[in-house]
Amino acid sequence: MIRLDSISKQHGKQILFLEASMSVFKGEKVGLVGPNGAGKSTLFRILLGTETADEGQVSFVRGLRVGILPQESAPV
Repeated sequence: MIRLDSISKQHGKQILFLEASMSVFKGEKVGLVGPNGAGKSTLFRILLGTETADEGQVSFVRGLRVGILPQESAPV
């Protein structure tokens, strides 16, 4: 399980999340959609631990691994 409890994130004056919460349980499939600049990639970086939320807490069930396939392709 992945759980986000009241996370907030802001870049300059742009608020991406304000006290956002959600849970994803084993076996669930979740889609994340939104316009450019809405914070989708930032949310994934928070889940990966490469970026931190300004407020709130992110927790995972023990042993869970989170991975991401970047949008950018590797140079040829």
